[in-house]
Amino acid sequence: MPGTVKQEQDFTDYAYGLLSDLNAYLAKRMESIQNAQSTGTGQDDLEREAHSDNLRSQMISVEAARNRLYFGRIDSDDKEVHRIGRIGLRTPDGDMALIDWRAPNAAPFYQATTAHRMNTTLRRRISTKLIDGHNVVTHVDDEWLTEPGEGSYQAAQDSVAAPRDGRMADILATIAADQDTIIRSPLNQVTVVQGGPGTGKTVVALHRAAWLLYTHRERLAKDAILIIGPSAAFLRYIDQVLPSLGETDIVLLTPGQLFPGISATAEDTVQASAIKGNASMSLIIERAVMLWPRVPDTDISIQTEGGTVLKLTRGQIRESRKSLNKRASYHANRENFLKRLLDHMARNIAHSQGDEQPDQETKADLILDFIDDRNVRRVLNLMWMPTTAEKVITKLLSDSNFLAQCADGVLSAAEQRILLREQDSPWTVDDVPLLDECADLLGEWVRPKARTQESNEYRELNTADMHMGHRDTTGYSGATVAERAYLDREWVYGHIVVDEAQELSEMAWRAVSRRSVRKSLTIVGDLQQSSHPAGARTWEAALDWAKDRLVINTLNVTYRITAETVSTASRELIEAGGVAPELVSIRNGEPTSEVNLNANEFVDYILTNTLDLDGRACVIAPDSTFAEWKAVLESTANPDFGFGALALDSKIAVLSARETKGLEFDTVFVIDPHRIRAQGVRGSDVFVACTRATHRLHLMKPH
Repeated sequence: MPGTVKQEQDFTDYAYGLLSDLNAYLAKRMESIQNAQSTGTGQDDLEREAHSDNLRSQMISVEAARNRLYFGRIDSDDKEVHRIGRIGLRTPDGDMALIDWRAPNAAPFYQATTAHRMNTTLRRRISTKLIDGHNVVTHVDDEWLTEPGEGSYQAAQDSVAAPRDGRMADILATIAADQDTIIRSPLNQVTVVQGGPGTGKTVVALHRAAWLLYTHRERLAKDAILIIGPSAAFLRYIDQVLPSLGETDIVLLTPGQLFPGISATAEDTVQASAIKGNASMSLIIERAVMLWPRVPDTDISIQTEGGTVLKLTRGQIRESRKSLNKRASYHANRENFLKRLLDHMARNIAHSQGDEQPDQETKADLILDFIDDRNVRRVLNLMWMPTTAEKVITKLLSDSNFLAQCADGVLSAAEQRILLREQDSPWTVDDVPLLDECADLLGEWVRPKARTQESNEYRELNTADMHMGHRDTTGYSGATVAERAYLDREWVYGHIVVDEAQELSEMAWRAVSRRSVRKSLTIVGDLQQSSHPAGARTWEAALDWAKDRLVINTLNVTYRITAETVSTASRELIEAGGVAPELVSIRNGEPTSEVNLNANEFVDYILTNTLDLDGRACVIAPDSTFAEWKAVLESTANPDFGFGALALDSKIAVLSARETKGLEFDTVFVIDPHRIRAQGVRGSDVFVACTRATHRLHLMKPH
């Protein structure tokens, strides 16, 4: 259809011209704002900054749209033509030239079928390629919805057939009807997208995030969106999808990074993970916080530096603690407790001076006489010291007596021994929800600033200095919403996307729910791939706090995996004790290569089978022997092999099964699949390993 290609090429050129004009217009407006003289009022500066931010956001969207700007067209029953692209563009006369893919008018491009045409006669997909700096239309695929048929997967097949480049790409031109329905579902619900590998769960969730930001811009722009992924490699794999869609108000974190200042990657034993992930840990941590103060149950006397003796009775100390709000945080109660003690001390002094009913002014004057005394500060501070979640959890997991106190009736002695470790042990991924739980109970505490002449002294008892609040944001003026959200543990996000959600424990879900009090989430996962011993078994159980907002969607058409790979992966899963999910593959491919090799033959086999590789490969080794295989492959000094943070940018990534969750490669080599079977829950790890391949799968078994 040469004429059709020429027609679409003409429009493509026209659309890019409009895009350049829009970019020039935005740049001119930005320059005008930057050059405008300030009126000197704070309000004017704030308005100017907001205007600049808005223009900057638009310019980012324009720049992101340059890659495959125009990709679709729909013709309606009344002969109207609507062209679909990454961004909305208007002609100089104000007419709509290109409809943003997220706009309601673009929905028929994705959702119309022969059975439900949505007033659409033709759906056309336009393929373009950048050649010598020019966007060239290479192919046009027409689908006539007035003719009976089941629809075509050709566009999706062409997309997945392209070689991998180490990063996830968007699927704007190939979103299927069932996927689009999920993408455009309401904001105020917990949307679960479940399905086997290769069904497009992750990319659907990311496009949903972009659609939500477009549709609910005013609400979400000030709150940001949080995306939680299973590993740093996964986040690196997806980090270009949303920017390519023009969206940047996004925070990307792994479960081990949910607590600011900590990026945990170490893993616990299966037994320790099962205990730490159980919701009963919340009761143990609550007890730890309750036991943290060291309040004496006796009368006390404090001799000031000047020789005055101040007294507190046992009853006054008990009353000061008993009157505290049980729902208040540790640090909020600390402030109230100390203020009550100071009040009792002042009242006692007044009584000793013959004043039986001192008023507030009198007590305040008396407090000023001794509040700066070093001995007073030391004694009272030690009763209820400010602390951190790190200190509490470190003691809980390293002090057997303290753990026994907190876990009495909750954990057996054997379970307590499993949790105990050295005090300086690194933080693990399953520690992070414990830290978050503890921090929530402790509440925020900002250390009061000391006076210049006493910079090394505590000043917690100076009531004029004592205060509570969020983290100090001084120096962060001009920071983006995403940057501010990243630094604030108490930030409530407008929407949260959780990928590989089956790996989150009960305690991890508690941490996630604290960041989404509005209950607006997109949950992506495959329960069959769960490898965490405290991971979800049903979505209803994991998300019971969502109540009637929970909506579960299932995708079962796999675009990435060939029928042959589905068969192999299902067999491995079943033999390991798992249950194979229902998967319908749209592609056939090469049969799985299953070979038995001597130890010295593995490297040659991998290199031989990647000589002519156009794309990316991955070597997946068992956890128990991963370090050995890594050393073997590193010893070759072959630059094609990539490890750690460099893995995804290398021709041949070397990763564990869990590190590959959510990733895809053209060719996958699974070393010792029987050993990988044994390491996961019900064969989950070997199933993950096998289903990373888009074209060729090799199972390499040692003799």
